Amino acid sequence: MFKRIIQSFVRRRSEIVTSRIEKYLSKSGKILDIGSGSGDVTFVIKSRGYNVTPVDVADFHGPRLVEPVIYDGKKLPFKDKTFDTALLLMVLHHTPNPELILLEAIRVAKELVIIETSYESSISKIHTVIADAIGNLRLEAFWNSYKTDDKWRELFRKLGLKFADSQKYKDRIFGLPFLHILYYVN
Repeated sequence: MFKRIIQSFVRRRSEIVTSRIEKYLSKSGKILDIGSGSGDVTFVIKSRGYNVTPVDVADFHGPRLVEPVIYDGKKLPFKDKTFDTALLLMVLHHTPNPELILLEAIRVAKELVIIETSYESSISKIHTVIADAIGNLRLEAFWNSYKTDDKWRELFRKLGLKFADSQKYKDRIFGLPFLHILYYVN
């Protein structure tokens, strides 16, 4: 019963995420889903007629809906500008070096759609890190990889990215509030 509740939640969450990013995707383009995890979002995007390739590190902690290309978490196994769009959906704060992942995404894709968990105060950062660590039991929490909107924007500008759009969403996940920010950059 608990497993079905979780699966239903993840499926619904994947539909919401896909609906938020879909206007930035092209059915004629090639999409790379970096850090695809269980593949739930990739599965929904594919079911809507998009050409998407999932990629993730080898040590994912659960069953997958789609088989990803496995990589070392450092260098993506694709040629420069292979993809029209790269997705980084709630991935960067789970890495010790978000800049490295972003540089690889920039190398292999023409534009990026990023959704990141963010915070607005020191208290909300503590809440976000603890709640995210509990929600992702086996994923590491990298304290310095959680950033405010201003710090994410500063990092993107440092890497030469230009903002085409951004949106903030206040979500409740298992009753806990989270701030998610979508960035569409190129």
